Amino acid sequence: MFTKNIQIPNVDRIFREGVGPVFKGVFTIGDLAVGLEEGDLKYAPKYQRGAGNEEYDETTLFQVTDEKLDIDARRAEEMAAKFLMGFDHEGTEREEAREFFNVEVIWNVRRNHRKELEYDEARRTLTVHSTITVPDSAHRHYMCYLLHKWKQDVADIPDEVQIAPDGRSLDALSLRKLLDSWDPFDKEKSSVFITIYNLDPEYEGRLFDEYNVEGKRPTAGAAIDMHPTKTSSRRFVRDLMKKCPIFERGEIEIRRSTIAKGSRKITTLATLDSAIKPFQKELLQIQKDKPKYEDLLGFFCAFYTEWASHYTAFLPTASGKLRQELRQESFAMSNIMFFPMFRLAFELWQKYAKAGIAWHAEQEWRDGLAKLAGDVTAQDGKGKSVTVQVMARDHQDEAGDSVPGNPDWQGKILIQQFDQNSGKPMGWSLSSTRQTRDTAYHYLLQVSGISIPKKK
Repeated sequence: MFTKNIQIPNVDRIFREGVGPVFKGVFTIGDLAVGLEEGDLKYAPKYQRGAGNEEYDETTLFQVTDEKLDIDARRAEEMAAKFLMGFDHEGTEREEAREFFNVEVIWNVRRNHRKELEYDEARRTLTVHSTITVPDSAHRHYMCYLLHKWKQDVADIPDEVQIAPDGRSLDALSLRKLLDSWDPFDKEKSSVFITIYNLDPEYEGRLFDEYNVEGKRPTAGAAIDMHPTKTSSRRFVRDLMKKCPIFERGEIEIRRSTIAKGSRKITTLATLDSAIKPFQKELLQIQKDKPKYEDLLGFFCAFYTEWASHYTAFLPTASGKLRQELRQESFAMSNIMFFPMFRLAFELWQKYAKAGIAWHAEQEWRDGLAKLAGDVTAQDGKGKSVTVQVMARDHQDEAGDSVPGNPDWQGKILIQQFDQNSGKPMGWSLSSTRQTRDTAYHYLLQVSGISIPKKK
Protein backbone atom coordinates (compact mmCIF):
# COMPACT_ATOMS: atom_id res chain seq x y z
CA MET A 1 0.00 0.00 0.00
CA PHE A 2 1.48 3.34 -1.10
CA THR A 3 0.84 6.13 1.38
CA LYS A 4 1.97 9.65 2.09
CA ASN A 5 3.68 10.43 5.34
CA ILE A 6 3.21 14.09 6.24
CA GLN A 7 3.68 14.85 9.92
CA ILE A 8 2.11 17.88 11.57
CA PRO A 9 3.32 18.77 15.10
CA ASN A 10 1.54 20.53 17.97
CA VAL A 11 -1.93 19.33 17.03
CA ASP A 12 -5.06 19.31 19.19
CA ARG A 13 -8.16 17.28 18.42
CA ILE A 14 -11.86 17.66 19.09
CA PHE A 15 -14.86 15.66 17.88
CA ARG A 16 -17.86 17.18 16.16
CA GLU A 17 -20.95 14.95 16.02
CA GLY A 18 -21.79 14.07 12.43
CA VAL A 19 -18.50 15.52 11.19
CA GLY A 20 -15.93 13.43 13.00
CA PRO A 21 -12.55 14.48 14.34
CA VAL A 22 -11.35 18.01 13.67
CA PHE A 23 -7.71 18.90 14.27
CA LYS A 24 -5.95 22.19 14.93
CA GLY A 25 -2.25 22.52 14.24
CA VAL A 26 0.45 25.04 13.47
CA PHE A 27 2.55 25.26 10.30
CA THR A 28 5.08 27.85 9.23
CA ILE A 29 4.36 29.82 6.09
CA GLY A 30 7.58 28.45 4.62
CA ASP A 31 6.61 24.81 5.20
CA LEU A 32 3.12 25.43 3.85
CA ALA A 33 4.56 27.06 0.72
CA VAL A 34 6.86 24.11 0.12
CA GLY A 35 3.84 21.80 0.41
CA LEU A 36 2.08 23.85 -2.25
CA GLU A 37 5.11 23.89 -4.53
CA GLU A 38 5.60 20.13 -4.25
CA GLY A 39 1.93 19.34 -4.79
CA ASP A 40 1.17 17.96 -1.32
CA LEU A 41 -1.82 20.33 -1.09
CA LYS A 42 -4.47 20.21 -3.81
CA TYR A 43 -7.49 22.28 -4.87
CA ALA A 44 -10.80 20.82 -6.14
CA PRO A 45 -12.36 23.24 -8.68
CA LYS A 46 -15.71 21.41 -8.53
CA TYR A 47 -16.36 22.92 -5.13
CA GLN A 48 -14.31 26.08 -4.96
CA ARG A 49 -13.83 29.05 -7.24
CA GLY A 50 -12.40 27.74 -10.48
CA ALA A 51 -12.67 28.26 -14.20
CA GLY A 52 -15.15 25.83 -15.71
CA ASN A 53 -16.31 24.28 -12.43
CA GLU A 54 -19.00 22.29 -14.26
CA GLU A 55 -16.31 20.42 -16.22
CA TYR A 56 -14.86 18.73 -13.16
CA ASP A 57 -15.92 16.22 -10.53
CA GLU A 58 -14.59 15.81 -7.00
CA THR A 59 -11.70 13.64 -8.21
CA THR A 60 -10.22 16.48 -10.29
CA LEU A 61 -7.46 18.15 -8.32
CA PHE A 62 -5.08 20.96 -9.21
CA GLN A 63 -2.19 22.64 -7.51
CA VAL A 64 -3.22 26.00 -6.07
CA THR A 65 -0.79 27.68 -8.48
CA ASP A 66 -2.51 26.24 -11.59
CA GLU A 67 -3.59 28.96 -14.03
CA LYS A 68 -6.94 27.20 -14.59
CA LEU A 69 -8.08 28.24 -11.13
CA ASP A 70 -9.96 31.44 -10.45
CA ILE A 71 -7.60 32.70 -7.77
CA ASP A 72 -7.05 36.44 -7.91
CA ALA A 73 -3.29 36.92 -7.75
CA ARG A 74 -3.67 40.65 -7.00
CA ARG A 75 -5.80 39.89 -3.95
CA ALA A 76 -3.20 37.41 -2.70
CA GLU A 77 -0.43 39.95 -3.35
CA GLU A 78 -2.32 42.51 -1.26
CA MET A 79 -2.61 39.98 1.58
CA ALA A 80 1.13 39.23 1.35
CA ALA A 81 2.05 42.92 1.42
CA LYS A 82 -0.21 43.57 4.41
CA PHE A 83 1.36 40.62 6.23
CA LEU A 84 4.84 42.05 5.68
CA MET A 85 3.77 45.55 6.69
CA GLY A 86 2.87 44.18 10.10
CA PHE A 87 6.61 43.84 10.76
CA ASP A 88 7.29 47.54 10.19
CA HIS A 89 5.01 50.07 11.88
CA GLU A 90 7.85 52.38 12.89
CA GLY A 91 7.07 55.88 11.72
CA THR A 92 3.70 54.82 10.31
CA GLU A 93 0.55 56.70 11.22
CA ARG A 94 -1.76 54.28 13.01
CA GLU A 95 -4.64 54.99 10.65
CA GLU A 96 -2.38 54.20 7.68
CA ALA A 97 -1.11 50.91 9.08
CA ARG A 98 -2.22 47.75 7.32
CA GLU A 99 -2.37 44.44 9.12
CA PHE A 100 -3.40 40.99 8.00
CA PHE A 101 -5.46 39.51 10.85
CA ASN A 102 -6.48 36.15 9.40
CA VAL A 103 -4.12 33.51 10.80
CA GLU A 104 -5.97 30.34 9.75
CA VAL A 105 -6.13 28.06 6.71
CA ILE A 106 -8.37 25.04 6.11
CA TRP A 107 -7.39 21.53 4.99
CA ASN A 108 -9.25 18.31 4.42
CA VAL A 109 -7.53 14.96 4.66
CA ARG A 110 -9.72 13.06 2.25
CA ARG A 111 -11.23 9.81 3.41
CA ASN A 112 -10.14 6.94 1.21
CA HIS A 113 -11.42 4.11 3.42
CA ARG A 114 -7.86 3.11 4.23
CA LYS A 115 -5.54 4.52 6.85
CA GLU A 116 -5.88 8.26 6.14
CA LEU A 117 -4.30 9.63 9.30
CA GLU A 118 -2.88 8.73 12.70
CA TYR A 119 -3.08 10.94 15.76
CA ASP A 120 -0.69 10.53 18.67
CA GLU A 121 -2.50 12.21 21.55
CA ALA A 122 0.46 12.02 23.92
CA ARG A 123 2.89 13.62 21.46
CA ARG A 124 0.19 15.81 19.84
CA THR A 125 1.31 14.85 16.35
CA LEU A 126 -0.85 14.08 13.32
CA THR A 127 0.53 11.90 10.54
CA VAL A 128 -1.32 12.17 7.23
CA HIS A 129 -1.34 9.37 4.63
CA SER A 130 -4.07 10.60 2.26
CA THR A 131 -4.59 13.46 -0.21
CA ILE A 132 -4.78 16.86 1.44
CA THR A 133 -7.14 19.33 -0.21
CA VAL A 134 -7.95 23.01 0.34
CA PRO A 135 -11.73 23.27 0.92
CA ASP A 136 -11.43 26.99 1.72
CA SER A 137 -8.82 29.77 2.19
CA ALA A 138 -7.27 29.36 -1.28
CA HIS A 139 -6.16 33.00 -1.38
CA ARG A 140 -4.45 32.69 2.00
CA HIS A 141 -2.61 29.61 0.70
CA TYR A 142 -1.60 31.52 -2.41
CA MET A 143 -0.39 34.38 -0.21
CA CYS A 144 1.97 31.97 1.57
CA TYR A 145 3.19 30.65 -1.77
CA LEU A 146 3.91 34.21 -3.00
CA LEU A 147 5.74 35.24 0.18
CA HIS A 148 8.03 32.23 -0.05
CA LYS A 149 8.54 32.77 -3.79
CA TRP A 150 9.44 36.46 -3.30
CA LYS A 151 11.83 35.55 -0.49
CA GLN A 152 13.63 33.01 -2.67
CA ASP A 153 14.00 35.24 -5.72
CA VAL A 154 13.65 39.04 -5.64
CA ALA A 155 13.04 38.97 -9.40
CA ASP A 156 9.57 37.57 -8.66
CA ILE A 157 8.58 40.57 -6.53
CA PRO A 158 5.94 42.66 -8.39
CA ASP A 159 6.85 46.21 -9.41
CA GLU A 160 3.93 47.46 -7.31
CA VAL A 161 1.26 45.96 -5.07
CA GLN A 162 -1.91 47.92 -4.35
CA ILE A 163 -2.90 47.51 -0.71
CA ALA A 164 -6.10 49.57 -0.58
CA PRO A 165 -8.93 50.58 -2.93
CA ASP A 166 -7.87 54.22 -2.64
CA GLY A 167 -4.66 53.45 -4.54
CA ARG A 168 -2.21 53.03 -1.65
CA SER A 169 0.57 50.74 -2.78
CA LEU A 170 4.01 49.35 -2.01
CA ASP A 171 6.73 49.27 -4.66
CA ALA A 172 9.20 46.44 -5.21
CA LEU A 173 11.95 48.17 -3.23
CA SER A 174 9.73 48.58 -0.16
CA LEU A 175 8.64 44.94 -0.36
CA ARG A 176 12.23 43.80 -0.72
CA LYS A 177 13.29 45.72 2.40
CA LEU A 178 10.48 44.07 4.38
CA LEU A 179 11.39 40.64 3.04
CA ASP A 180 15.06 41.05 3.95
CA SER A 181 14.32 40.82 7.67
CA TRP A 182 11.59 38.19 7.41
CA ASP A 183 12.11 34.45 7.94
CA PRO A 184 9.32 32.29 6.42
CA PHE A 185 10.27 29.42 8.73
CA ASP A 186 10.16 31.42 11.98
CA LYS A 187 7.76 29.35 14.11
CA GLU A 188 6.68 32.26 16.30
CA LYS A 189 6.24 35.09 13.79
CA SER A 190 5.63 33.25 10.52
CA SER A 191 3.15 30.52 11.36
CA VAL A 192 -0.49 29.92 10.63
CA PHE A 193 -3.11 27.84 12.38
CA ILE A 194 -4.43 24.94 10.33
CA THR A 195 -7.90 23.51 10.87
CA ILE A 196 -7.94 19.98 9.48
CA TYR A 197 -11.04 17.95 8.65
CA ASN A 198 -11.27 14.32 7.63
CA LEU A 199 -14.23 14.19 5.24
CA ASP A 200 -15.37 12.35 2.13
CA PRO A 201 -14.68 14.30 -1.11
CA GLU A 202 -18.35 15.12 -1.69
CA TYR A 203 -18.56 16.75 1.76
CA GLU A 204 -15.97 19.37 0.85
CA GLY A 205 -18.67 21.34 -0.98
CA ARG A 206 -20.75 21.48 2.19
CA LEU A 207 -17.75 22.71 4.13
CA PHE A 208 -17.08 25.46 1.55
CA ASP A 209 -20.75 26.47 1.67
CA GLU A 210 -20.76 26.85 5.44
CA TYR A 211 -17.58 28.92 5.49
CA ASN A 212 -18.55 31.17 2.59
CA VAL A 213 -22.33 31.28 2.24
CA GLU A 214 -23.92 30.82 5.63
CA GLY A 215 -21.84 33.43 7.41
CA LYS A 216 -23.64 36.77 7.62
CA ARG A 217 -21.71 39.70 6.21
CA PRO A 218 -21.99 43.04 8.02
CA THR A 219 -23.82 45.92 6.37
CA ALA A 220 -21.65 48.38 4.48
CA GLY A 221 -22.23 50.96 7.20
CA ALA A 222 -21.23 48.57 9.97
CA ALA A 223 -18.05 47.61 8.11
CA ILE A 224 -17.10 51.27 7.67
CA ASP A 225 -17.85 52.05 11.31
CA MET A 226 -15.71 49.16 12.54
CA HIS A 227 -12.71 50.21 10.41
CA PRO A 228 -13.13 53.95 9.65
CA THR A 229 -9.46 54.45 8.68
CA LYS A 230 -9.20 51.69 6.07
CA THR A 231 -9.39 53.98 3.03
CA SER A 232 -9.04 57.67 2.29
CA SER A 233 -12.78 57.91 1.60
CA ARG A 234 -13.63 56.43 5.00
CA ARG A 235 -11.19 58.77 6.72
CA PHE A 236 -12.76 61.75 4.94
CA VAL A 237 -16.25 60.79 6.09
CA ARG A 238 -15.02 60.24 9.65
CA ASP A 239 -13.33 63.64 9.70
CA LEU A 240 -16.30 65.41 8.09
CA MET A 241 -18.56 63.96 10.78
CA LYS A 242 -16.20 65.35 13.44
CA LYS A 243 -15.84 68.78 11.84
CA CYS A 244 -19.29 69.59 10.55
CA PRO A 245 -22.39 69.67 12.82
CA ILE A 246 -24.65 68.84 9.85
CA PHE A 247 -22.91 65.47 9.51
CA GLU A 248 -22.37 64.85 13.22
CA ARG A 249 -22.59 61.16 14.11
CA GLY A 250 -26.04 61.49 15.66
CA GLU A 251 -27.39 62.89 12.36
CA ILE A 252 -26.21 59.90 10.29
CA GLU A 253 -27.61 56.37 10.08
CA ILE A 254 -24.49 54.39 10.97
CA ARG A 255 -25.37 50.69 10.81
CA ARG A 256 -28.49 50.35 8.68
CA SER A 257 -28.37 50.37 4.88
CA THR A 258 -31.54 52.44 4.54
CA ILE A 259 -33.29 55.28 6.33
CA ALA A 260 -36.21 53.96 8.34
CA LYS A 261 -39.59 55.52 7.63
CA GLY A 262 -39.80 57.39 10.94
CA SER A 263 -36.08 58.19 11.21
CA ARG A 264 -34.73 61.74 11.46
CA LYS A 265 -31.31 60.74 10.08
CA ILE A 266 -30.07 62.74 7.09
CA THR A 267 -28.53 59.82 5.21
CA THR A 268 -26.53 56.64 5.76
CA LEU A 269 -22.83 56.30 6.51
CA ALA A 270 -22.50 53.98 3.52
CA THR A 271 -24.02 56.64 1.23
CA LEU A 272 -21.50 59.27 2.37
CA ASP A 273 -18.59 56.90 1.80
CA SER A 274 -19.87 55.83 -1.63
CA ALA A 275 -20.47 59.46 -2.64
CA ILE A 276 -16.87 60.52 -1.99
CA LYS A 277 -15.27 57.21 -3.05
CA PRO A 278 -14.77 58.23 -6.72
CA PHE A 279 -12.22 60.76 -5.42
CA GLN A 280 -10.36 58.47 -3.02
CA LYS A 281 -7.09 58.52 -5.00
CA GLU A 282 -7.07 62.32 -4.96
CA LEU A 283 -8.01 62.24 -1.26
CA LEU A 284 -5.06 59.97 -0.53
CA GLN A 285 -2.68 62.67 -1.78
CA ILE A 286 -4.59 65.58 -0.20
CA GLN A 287 -4.57 63.90 3.22
CA LYS A 288 -0.77 64.03 3.21
CA ASP A 289 -1.00 67.85 3.28
CA LYS A 290 -2.80 68.65 6.54
CA PRO A 291 -3.62 72.36 5.88
CA LYS A 292 -4.91 71.50 2.41
CA TYR A 293 -7.00 68.64 3.78
CA GLU A 294 -8.44 70.84 6.52
CA ASP A 295 -9.36 73.39 3.86
CA LEU A 296 -11.23 70.72 1.88
CA LEU A 297 -13.17 69.64 4.97
CA GLY A 298 -13.94 73.27 5.71
CA PHE A 299 -15.32 73.82 2.22
CA PHE A 300 -17.57 70.77 2.42
CA CYS A 301 -18.95 71.96 5.73
CA ALA A 302 -19.50 75.49 4.38
CA PHE A 303 -21.08 74.06 1.21
CA TYR A 304 -23.66 72.09 3.17
CA THR A 305 -24.19 74.87 5.71
CA GLU A 306 -25.14 77.08 2.76
CA TRP A 307 -27.40 74.31 1.43
CA ALA A 308 -29.04 74.19 4.86
CA SER A 309 -29.84 77.90 4.61
CA HIS A 310 -32.22 76.93 1.79
CA TYR A 311 -33.33 73.59 3.25
CA THR A 312 -33.50 73.97 7.03
CA ALA A 313 -34.22 70.25 7.37
CA PHE A 314 -30.44 69.79 7.08
CA LEU A 315 -29.79 71.76 10.27
CA PRO A 316 -28.87 69.66 13.33
CA THR A 317 -31.84 71.19 15.16
CA ALA A 318 -34.35 69.98 12.53
CA SER A 319 -37.09 67.61 13.62
CA GLY A 320 -37.69 64.19 12.16
CA LYS A 321 -41.05 65.40 10.86
CA LEU A 322 -39.46 68.25 8.90
CA ARG A 323 -36.94 65.90 7.33
CA GLN A 324 -39.56 63.30 6.44
CA GLU A 325 -41.68 65.98 4.78
CA LEU A 326 -38.68 67.20 2.77
CA ARG A 327 -37.89 63.68 1.60
CA GLN A 328 -41.46 63.21 0.47
CA GLU A 329 -41.60 66.46 -1.50
CA SER A 330 -38.03 66.95 -2.66
CA PHE A 331 -34.88 65.17 -3.83
CA ALA A 332 -32.75 67.62 -1.83
CA MET A 333 -32.17 65.11 0.99
CA SER A 334 -32.59 61.86 -0.94
CA ASN A 335 -29.65 59.45 -0.78
CA ILE A 336 -29.02 59.67 -4.52
CA MET A 337 -28.55 63.45 -4.41
CA PHE A 338 -25.49 63.16 -2.16
CA PHE A 339 -23.56 61.66 -5.09
CA PRO A 340 -23.82 64.60 -7.53
CA MET A 341 -23.69 67.14 -4.69
CA PHE A 342 -20.48 65.65 -3.23
CA ARG A 343 -18.98 65.62 -6.71
CA LEU A 344 -19.97 69.24 -7.21
CA ALA A 345 -18.44 70.26 -3.88
CA PHE A 346 -15.20 68.35 -4.45
CA GLU A 347 -14.67 69.61 -8.00
CA LEU A 348 -15.46 73.18 -6.96
CA TRP A 349 -12.87 72.97 -4.20
CA GLN A 350 -10.34 71.51 -6.66
CA LYS A 351 -11.01 74.37 -9.05
CA TYR A 352 -10.37 77.01 -6.39
CA ALA A 353 -7.36 75.19 -4.91
CA LYS A 354 -5.62 74.85 -8.29
CA ALA A 355 -6.26 78.51 -9.12
CA GLY A 356 -5.08 79.66 -5.68
CA ILE A 357 -8.48 81.27 -5.01
CA ALA A 358 -9.85 81.56 -1.47
CA TRP A 359 -13.28 79.91 -1.65
CA HIS A 360 -14.51 81.86 1.39
CA ALA A 361 -14.81 85.02 -0.69
CA GLU A 362 -16.24 83.36 -3.81
CA GLN A 363 -19.90 84.02 -4.53
CA GLU A 364 -20.17 81.53 -7.43
CA TRP A 365 -20.86 78.42 -5.37
CA ARG A 366 -23.30 80.23 -3.07
CA ASP A 367 -25.25 81.60 -6.04
CA GLY A 368 -25.17 78.17 -7.65
CA LEU A 369 -26.69 76.52 -4.58
CA ALA A 370 -29.37 79.20 -4.44
CA LYS A 371 -30.33 78.36 -8.02
CA LEU A 372 -30.47 74.65 -7.22
CA ALA A 373 -32.80 75.41 -4.31
CA GLY A 374 -34.92 77.69 -6.48
CA ASP A 375 -37.33 77.25 -9.37
CA VAL A 376 -36.84 76.05 -12.92
CA THR A 377 -39.05 76.16 -16.00
CA ALA A 378 -39.44 72.74 -17.61
CA GLN A 379 -41.61 70.91 -20.11
CA ASP A 380 -44.04 68.36 -18.70
CA GLY A 381 -45.04 65.15 -20.48
CA LYS A 382 -47.66 67.00 -22.52
CA GLY A 383 -45.25 69.67 -23.78
CA LYS A 384 -46.58 72.30 -21.40
CA SER A 385 -44.21 74.68 -19.65
CA VAL A 386 -44.31 74.43 -15.87
CA THR A 387 -42.41 76.27 -13.16
CA VAL A 388 -41.38 74.07 -10.26
CA GLN A 389 -38.59 73.77 -7.71
CA VAL A 390 -35.47 72.16 -9.15
CA MET A 391 -35.51 69.48 -6.45
CA ALA A 392 -39.28 68.91 -6.46
CA ARG A 393 -40.47 65.30 -6.74
CA ASP A 394 -43.93 63.87 -7.37
CA HIS A 395 -45.84 63.45 -4.12
CA GLN A 396 -49.26 63.66 -2.51
CA ASP A 397 -50.27 66.61 -0.38
CA GLU A 398 -52.11 66.37 2.93
CA ALA A 399 -55.44 66.22 1.09
CA GLY A 400 -54.24 63.24 -0.91
CA ASP A 401 -54.00 65.15 -4.18
CA SER A 402 -51.10 64.47 -6.54
CA VAL A 403 -48.50 67.22 -6.78
CA PRO A 404 -46.17 66.94 -9.78
CA GLY A 405 -42.45 67.33 -9.34
CA ASN A 406 -39.77 68.60 -11.68
CA PRO A 407 -40.26 66.72 -14.99
CA ASP A 408 -36.61 67.32 -15.87
CA TRP A 409 -35.67 64.47 -13.54
CA GLN A 410 -37.59 62.03 -15.75
CA GLY A 411 -35.09 60.06 -17.79
CA LYS A 412 -32.28 61.23 -15.52
CA ILE A 413 -32.75 59.76 -12.05
CA LEU A 414 -36.34 58.70 -12.72
CA ILE A 415 -36.72 55.70 -15.00
CA GLN A 416 -39.98 54.84 -16.79
CA GLN A 417 -41.67 51.67 -15.48
CA PHE A 418 -43.87 49.44 -17.63
CA ASP A 419 -46.52 46.82 -16.88
CA GLN A 420 -44.95 43.40 -17.52
CA ASN A 421 -48.13 42.04 -19.10
CA SER A 422 -49.50 44.93 -21.16
CA GLY A 423 -46.28 46.86 -21.68
CA LYS A 424 -48.09 50.08 -20.78
CA PRO A 425 -46.22 52.78 -18.83
CA MET A 426 -46.85 52.69 -15.09
CA GLY A 427 -45.03 55.79 -13.90
CA TRP A 428 -41.50 56.63 -12.84
CA SER A 429 -39.12 54.91 -10.46
CA LEU A 430 -36.04 56.37 -8.76
CA SER A 431 -32.85 54.73 -10.03
CA SER A 432 -29.47 55.15 -8.35
CA THR A 433 -26.76 53.90 -10.69
CA ARG A 434 -23.45 55.37 -11.79
CA GLN A 435 -25.08 56.57 -15.00
CA THR A 436 -28.06 58.23 -13.31
CA ARG A 437 -25.80 59.89 -10.73
CA ASP A 438 -23.53 61.27 -13.47
CA THR A 439 -26.59 62.51 -15.36
CA ALA A 440 -27.85 64.24 -12.22
CA TYR A 441 -24.46 65.92 -11.74
CA HIS A 442 -24.44 67.38 -15.24
CA TYR A 443 -28.02 68.60 -14.78
CA LEU A 444 -27.01 70.34 -11.54
CA LEU A 445 -24.12 72.02 -13.34
CA GLN A 446 -26.48 73.23 -16.06
CA VAL A 447 -29.05 74.66 -13.67
CA SER A 448 -26.58 76.16 -11.19
CA GLY A 449 -24.51 77.95 -13.80
CA ILE A 450 -21.36 76.78 -12.01
CA SER A 451 -18.33 76.33 -14.24
CA ILE A 452 -16.09 73.29 -13.71
CA PRO A 453 -12.99 72.90 -15.90
CA LYS A 454 -13.05 69.73 -17.98
CA LYS A 455 -10.51 67.13 -16.96
CA LYS A 456 -7.90 66.15 -19.50
